[in-house]
Amino acid sequence: MGLADLTRDAVLAAIAEHDRLGREPFLNHYGFGPARLYDLVHEGRRYDSKAIAGVAHRYATGTVLKPFSGGEQTVVPRLEGLGFTVERRGEVPSPRQPQEIAGLQHACQAILDLAAHYSKDSTPEMADRDARSKELAGVFKTLVGPLSEELGLGDLDVRVQTGGRQANYSPVPWVRLYSKQHSPTAMEGFYLVYLFAADGSRFYLSLNQGTSEYRSGAMRPVNDRSVLLSRAAEARRRLEDFGEALPDATSRLTLDLAWSSLTSVGRESKVRIRNYEDGNIAARLYESGQVPTDRQLLGDIATMLPLLACLYGSVARPEIAAGIPEEQGDAGDDIVKIAKRARGRAQGRQLDPVARKAIEVHAEDIAESYLQERDWSVKRVGPLNRGYDLECWHPDGRRLHVEVKGTQSLGEEIVLTPNEVRHNQLAEGCEAEHALYVVSNIQLRRTPAVQAFGGEGRCIWPWVIDTEALTPTKYAYRPPSQEKPE
Repeated sequence: MGLADLTRDAVLAAIAEHDRLGREPFLNHYGFGPARLYDLVHEGRRYDSKAIAGVAHRYATGTVLKPFSGGEQTVVPRLEGLGFTVERRGEVPSPRQPQEIAGLQHACQAILDLAAHYSKDSTPEMADRDARSKELAGVFKTLVGPLSEELGLGDLDVRVQTGGRQANYSPVPWVRLYSKQHSPTAMEGFYLVYLFAADGSRFYLSLNQGTSEYRSGAMRPVNDRSVLLSRAAEARRRLEDFGEALPDATSRLTLDLAWSSLTSVGRESKVRIRNYEDGNIAARLYESGQVPTDRQLLGDIATMLPLLACLYGSVARPEIAAGIPEEQGDAGDDIVKIAKRARGRAQGRQLDPVARKAIEVHAEDIAESYLQERDWSVKRVGPLNRGYDLECWHPDGRRLHVEVKGTQSLGEEIVLTPNEVRHNQLAEGCEAEHALYVVSNIQLRRTPAVQAFGGEGRCIWPWVIDTEALTPTKYAYRPPSQEKPE
């Protein structure tokens, strides 16, 4: 057995163990000394090449390989052959690979890996989790300011804060981006936050909100879930009013932070975690082991920051700088290019009336085909404001009223008008059956004209609105015409 037995997965496993233990404990545990000549460089971090190779041999074969000599003739070519970068100590670092900026991917995966070692008490693993969270925050502090400037949002003065510990450690660590003026604490206002699931299976970039309230003389988790759900739904409507669309069909409204089966935390901690889920406005999901590159992660932040700015009341839309060459440049060039792409995607998602109409008609086309295949005759009555879109008749004498909703999102939430709700709630007095047909993941093509295509349809039939799932977001109010006398 020798270095020929190494695999890339084994090397990555050794690197992950190194990151969990820390350099000195790792070397001491396996009896290796520091590398004298060559470092393995992975995602912006440097590792003792021989130690990593020796421990990787254990992951590949079950036996640690040591001692051995001739790193330049053995370790270096083997690690490079597996696709890793090895650098001689003291030489000028090689140019960054296109997927690397500053270590976002590495820090996020390290936090996920530490979930298996969770303890509410201070342990070496929890100290390591703190260190990884601070490492992630440090990367944000370096990159988010310049990115905000390129997006025209420098006036937000975006700050960074880590969390996940009250008196004891929480199983859900987080790192948030926020404006001190608009969200001075994590208990109030809106912010962007990385939320790491308790079981280490995933994390989210979430556009979220403060989830606490002043109660019994202190700030405590909100108990009434409808409060957070209503605020989140209202925020999504506000973004639509600003002309902003949620990121795209991958944007999620529901989170799963894997907290329900926890036995080592108290009720208040569980409520706090559940509130993170309820407070979500829109989120990106990242699975453990499949964390995107630094550029992709930063690009998602660039996509979400303008949404946060809209909720703060900032709607500035300056042009992003142009003319940056596509070849690899320094970090500043990376940030400009990421900002340009993010703004381009956002502009493509803004739903003008023509696009909204195209989505509506396309959804009705799909619903109509679905019903006709089942021998229903269909008439479109949406413009008549009856509280439904399709009026249908079956040869057996049945009648059906269908409300149709089309969306570019996953379809986790739809908007109903008061008239549509009223009609559904009067179903018992209606001679027709009621159904809801939702077409999600619709795509748009804007050249030469706006066209909607694709989508996934699902039919809820019979459809009776569950009032607990109905979230009011707006009220029409007529103030008194005269002031009251003093």
